[in-house]
Amino acid sequence: MYCKLMSLRHTIFLLSGLTLATFIFFSSYSGSTSFVITSNNVKDNIVQFIGNFRNVSKNILQWNSTKDIALYPRFPNITASIGPSHEALNDTMPSKAVVAGSSKIPKRMINGWKTILFWGTWFGSPWNGGFGPTNATGLKLEGCPRWKCNFTYDHSYASIADAIVFTAGVFNPQNFPKAPRPQFQRWVWVDVEAPTEPDGLRTANNVRVHHTSPLINWTMTYHSESDIIAFHGYFLSIGATVRPLRPNLMSEHADAMRRYVEALERGDTLEKVMGPSWRSFVKRPKVVAWMSGHCPTNSKREAYVAELSKYITVDKYGGCGDKPCYTRHPISDLCWKNVLMGNYSFYMSLENNLCDEYITEKLYNPLLHNLVPIVYGGSDYDRFLPPLSYINARHYHPRELARLLTRLHQDPVAYGRYHVWRGYFQAKILGSMCELCSRLHTDTTTSYHTDVPKWRMTSGRCKAVPYNMFNSTVGKGAWRTIISTNYDTI
Repeated sequence: MYCKLMSLRHTIFLLSGLTLATFIFFSSYSGSTSFVITSNNVKDNIVQFIGNFRNVSKNILQWNSTKDIALYPRFPNITASIGPSHEALNDTMPSKAVVAGSSKIPKRMINGWKTILFWGTWFGSPWNGGFGPTNATGLKLEGCPRWKCNFTYDHSYASIADAIVFTAGVFNPQNFPKAPRPQFQRWVWVDVEAPTEPDGLRTANNVRVHHTSPLINWTMTYHSESDIIAFHGYFLSIGATVRPLRPNLMSEHADAMRRYVEALERGDTLEKVMGPSWRSFVKRPKVVAWMSGHCPTNSKREAYVAELSKYITVDKYGGCGDKPCYTRHPISDLCWKNVLMGNYSFYMSLENNLCDEYITEKLYNPLLHNLVPIVYGGSDYDRFLPPLSYINARHYHPRELARLLTRLHQDPVAYGRYHVWRGYFQAKILGSMCELCSRLHTDTTTSYHTDVPKWRMTSGRCKAVPYNMFNSTVGKGAWRTIISTNYDTI
């Protein structure tokens, strides 16, 4: 069912006689696109819609040409067409954006340089502090296949920018650009928090984000189901000339992975990779360290460290420990270089949430500073790390892990095997704008999201952790819901 409408007033008049469930506000592209609505009783939603967007610039609500409005039910097993493309939408939340119509951006708009506008700072800091180079020269040096992008914070570019990048916290109608939005412009919604964190929960449960989801063309989060990945670190394949768009995924390093696995199968040691210097490299006076200023956590990582500390010495730095790193910020580069690097064999890379693919700088910092990370999170780490480059704490009871760490620390050859990967890969910290820049040059489709909060909660797949998982009386055996091991004698 399609209706040709010219104004918001006519839209409300039409909707007042319909039975609809949820009113989802759609972006006001200046070209031809589809305005999407989902169903049952809409009167309250119209009032809410007007209340939410009363102060939005008229340009956001303004249609410069006739629009198609697609009406479809939001119930399981019922589908309907979304514009001319006849895409089907069920109650199941798609991981990717639902394509609005079949419109494409002309190739003449795709060629040439692209302008990316940051709509605000990255939590008070420049975006390059978390996402690497924000200039064409930096992207080119990274090996980005398509690097011709200009980056700016100047809001006067709002009417001509190819993409506007918003953090989840500032994606608010009150903050939207006042200039008319051109058809080719993509709005990119960025959130790197786990959906179970306070900031993530505010995003996931926010009615505002639900209603404004169709304004979002591309999502940019840590999860690989995002349109663009906002990763905290990645690997480079040594010898590769072109950097993959998603270098944090091992599947993007097929050639280097093949050569590395062959080396492991041959039994190559670190000596073959490094030569005589390998002995000084693996010689560390202490076994394991942990550094954190955030406690307690949803993952109960502090409980794992407390139990591990019964069987092996864990040096704890930062606000959750008793050792200062003599710098104002506990995870500063100086702390890594002057205190941890060269002094410890292992580092506890423990995430504060057990969510699928939620991997932060806690993993990449030890890799970058020559420690072996002991990971604790909700991810399938084999997808993100070379084999024998890490130890998964969720595969060991803390007592079992303590024995393993002690044995490896005392055996230089065995410990050195956890560094053989360094002959084939190079660890990098920070994320990258490469995929965003490249996609602006290659993706000609126009698309939007229907329900970002629901997608966030669904893709997060976060796991609840028992409060007393290592308590022998209250939570006896509860740790087995988090830790998978055949070690039955504990």
